[in-house]
Amino acid sequence: MIKYIALILTVLFSGLAVAAQDLRVAVNYVTSDPTNRKPLIFYSPAGKLNWSDFKAQPDLDDDVAAVTNAGIGFSIAFHSEGDKANLNISVLCNFNKSESWVKDDRKTPYILNHEQLHFDIAYIQAMLFVQKLRAAKYTSESFGKVIENIYNDAQESLIAMQTAYDNETKNSQLPEVQAAWNKKVDDQLKIIKRLF
Repeated sequence: MIKYIALILTVLFSGLAVAAQDLRVAVNYVTSDPTNRKPLIFYSPAGKLNWSDFKAQPDLDDDVAAVTNAGIGFSIAFHSEGDKANLNISVLCNFNKSESWVKDDRKTPYILNHEQLHFDIAYIQAMLFVQKLRAAKYTSESFGKVIENIYNDAQESLIAMQTAYDNETKNSQLPEVQAAWNKKVDDQLKIIKRLF
C-alpha cells in the first residue's frame, strides 16, 4: 500500500482575504491524474487486476505470494476572486504496477482475487474519505488543516483495514476467512455504488 502525501503550498494561502470570503467546496472521485508519470491503474469499479499488471521483481525471500501496492491520494485547486472562493478536491485510488509483484509459481485465480481485494479495500477507503470531505465544514482559513486531518484519518483506516484483512486471512491461506472477506468487501462495494 502506498501513502500519498499531498502538499498544500504556502503560495495557496498567500492571497486569501480569509474572513470575508464565501467558500464553495466540491469533492469528486477521479479516475485519472494527467500530472502523474508513474505506471498506475486508477480504480474503476468495472476494472479488475490481471497478473500482467504486477511488474515489480518479486521478493523471493518473502513468504507471501504477491504484493499489491494500492493507495489513496488527493489534489486540491483553490481559486479566489473578490469575496468568493472555490475549493475543488479531487480524490483518487490507484494501483502502482512498478511496486506490485507476484511470484511466477503463485499466479492463481485465488491469489489474484486476494490481491484484487486489497485494491478494492483501498477504493472503499477512498470513498469513505470522499464522504468525510463532503460532510466537513470548511472556511478559507481552515480548509488546509481540515483536509489534512481527514486525510490522516483515512490513511489510518486504510492501513488498519488492509492489516486486518491480511492478518485474518493469513495472507489468503484460510479459504473460509477469505470467503468471508470476499463477501464483506463485496457488500461494502454495493453500498458505495448506491451512495455514489
